Amino acid sequence: MRPQRQRFTLPDFVTTQGKRIPRVDIGFETYGTLNADRSNALLVCHYFSGNAHAAGKYSEDDALPGWWDAAIGPGKPLDTDQYFIISSDSLINLNTRDGQTFTTGPASIDPETGRPYGCRFPILDVEDFVRAQKKLVEHLGIDRLVAVAGPSAGSVLAIQWSVDYPDCVPRVLAVISPGLYVHPYAAAMLECWTRPILVDPAWKNGEYDPDEPPLFGLAEAFRLTTLTALSYQALEHQFGYAPADAAKNPSETLSHEFKADAMLGALASARAKTTDANHFLYAVRAYKLYDVRPRIAEAKAKYLFLPSATDLIFPAHLSETAVAELKKAGKSAELALIRGTGGHLDGLSQLAQHQDRIQRFLSS
Repeated sequence: MRPQRQRFTLPDFVTTQGKRIPRVDIGFETYGTLNADRSNALLVCHYFSGNAHAAGKYSEDDALPGWWDAAIGPGKPLDTDQYFIISSDSLINLNTRDGQTFTTGPASIDPETGRPYGCRFPILDVEDFVRAQKKLVEHLGIDRLVAVAGPSAGSVLAIQWSVDYPDCVPRVLAVISPGLYVHPYAAAMLECWTRPILVDPAWKNGEYDPDEPPLFGLAEAFRLTTLTALSYQALEHQFGYAPADAAKNPSETLSHEFKADAMLGALASARAKTTDANHFLYAVRAYKLYDVRPRIAEAKAKYLFLPSATDLIFPAHLSETAVAELKKAGKSAELALIRGTGGHLDGLSQLAQHQDRIQRFLSS
């Protein structure tokens, strides 16, 4: 597949807290073909640090395809021969420095000042993300979706969709999900991710120069997110106890690193270069505010949860709790476990384990 990044613009947007943003841009991609009666559309929502590029490559030279390429495409669990799949950036998307992402957030230019909003940008919540996506779906001429699907933070949006627009969402596919709210332990973990940014002097209370961002703090934040997204088994298998450099034994001096630490640092530094620090902080706050439990009775959807057996961020018991809560509320909810040693990341790469179940669910 050769997707194209597209732009959808709202002339203004009022947040759930009543704050007005004068212009909002949202990046999106589509895969497959929308049928004549517009009844085969399925919305995909990305994980915390993902974006709309969910599948395919922009060109043959791209090093990697989109983040859910294992799940989206002809004959795959989300089959583009059958469904028209929409993948949208969330507002305050993290990847503002990757050369592709332009979706509105704190790094966007405030038309009143000609400078980035920084921390003057209003706090958003997941409902704001979903309301913006709903405008996109309406713009595409779609009244009702087959389903909303997503891994991790994407599952949060999917579940929020089912509460906010119950007549539009008959099914939710929630992969590696926190459930119906972010558990206090998970929320504290997310807050720990933010601390390296907040203590980096270059952050300057969010008023940093775009050319001098708090890269050190952001890289250390990504070190934490990357570590928690892996598993004990994955880290041991990939790196073990080897030194980063065979000639530099870690027992000799503190400056000699283990391979696992060096690789996590390299991955984190690479991610930091494509990310805006304020967007990272704002996204954490948005997801910490998520809790649909008081409104779950409004939903009309059926739910399929697919947790990972080795997930350290959102362990499988959180999905089990969500299924129990949904059933108690009289909803249809089921669960199947993704088996593997990849931790949270198995939700991106191992969906084919449940391909038949997913396809039955989407057609039921």
